[in-house]
Amino acid sequence: MKRDRTIAIALTLVPFASIGLTRFAFGLILPAMRSELDWTYFEGGLATTFNAAGYLAGAILGARAARRFGDRNMIVGGSAGMALMLFATALTGAFVPILVFRFGAGLFGGLAFVAGGTMATQLSKTTVPSALVWFPGGAGLAIFISALGIPPIEDAFGGWKSGWIALGVVTLAATAILFFTIPKTRADHVTQTAKIVDRIRGLEASYALFGLGYISYATFVVAFVKDGGADVSPVLFWAVLGAATVVSAFIWPSLFARYTPGAMYPATLAMCAIGVALIIVDRSVLSALVSASLFGGSALAVVSGVSAAARDRVRPESWGGVIGRLTTTFGVGQMLGPLLGGALGDTSTGLRLGLAASAVILGLGAVVASVDHRQTASAAQ
Repeated sequence: MKRDRTIAIALTLVPFASIGLTRFAFGLILPAMRSELDWTYFEGGLATTFNAAGYLAGAILGARAARRFGDRNMIVGGSAGMALMLFATALTGAFVPILVFRFGAGLFGGLAFVAGGTMATQLSKTTVPSALVWFPGGAGLAIFISALGIPPIEDAFGGWKSGWIALGVVTLAATAILFFTIPKTRADHVTQTAKIVDRIRGLEASYALFGLGYISYATFVVAFVKDGGADVSPVLFWAVLGAATVVSAFIWPSLFARYTPGAMYPATLAMCAIGVALIIVDRSVLSALVSASLFGGSALAVVSGVSAAARDRVRPESWGGVIGRLTTTFGVGQMLGPLLGGALGDTSTGLRLGLAASAVILGLGAVVASVDHRQTASAAQ
């Protein structure tokens, strides 16, 4: 039991690297890259889209790769690959190579995330019930650390490249911890029948909308704040967002246990939508910090919610394949979201319109998830 708890805690380093460092931290570095490289918002969004495309490819390959090489090798190897891609991003200012490295970081992140999510799902059903809720919480810690560390590192060592190097160093350290903590495993046989796929179709649709809606906020909100969209320090805003994510990992487990994951999953999406909407309707410091708190406290709980809801609908031997399917549909939305947000950000309305679109999309995702939960609950009676 104690050993499994240690493994569950170590697994949080997978989203720590794949979500918090390789994806979310880009939002902190993007303003400096736009300034020094003369990027448009669309080009910044395209870099995130390439990262999301790599993540999608990793999600598609994840379950199959884990069956062949084992979850541990995918987790450790994926983390090491992410570190390599982060270091490589600092080697050039050319747009195309940066896109390639962002794709590579996403690919390795997707491979690691599917394997880590499957292992966390198994632990949550056996010895560590909170493992699946803890799992994405590591990303919040990464957001908090990057908020406090990236700006002073960029100031001290000369620009955006130093930020990527720092992210690579931290990811490499996380890889070492995973190497010495995660045990060797043999993946279960994965089955996917039409009946299983039909059971999670509503979850897939709502999760794809989440991927489409949340990523513009994660990519552009710091630039929005820096451009005067809210009267708050970008560092304080990002730190509060990360802290809220960490704190929420201790709050959601009891709520999931009390109300069931299927009921809580739509609530997490609704909170996310409200968080995004707040920062575009009021420029005050209070609204910005509440926005960061709501988004940070719910965005990664969405990941836990959809995974736990899917876990409760299918048999254990199908968990790996289902996690892979959900991550794939999420990846499709996540790949398109930055293009939409960036294109809208380059219009005369600026980033406000793109963030408004995100809020609407997340709200729609909450509606889809709620309807799906009610239909599933009715069918089970």
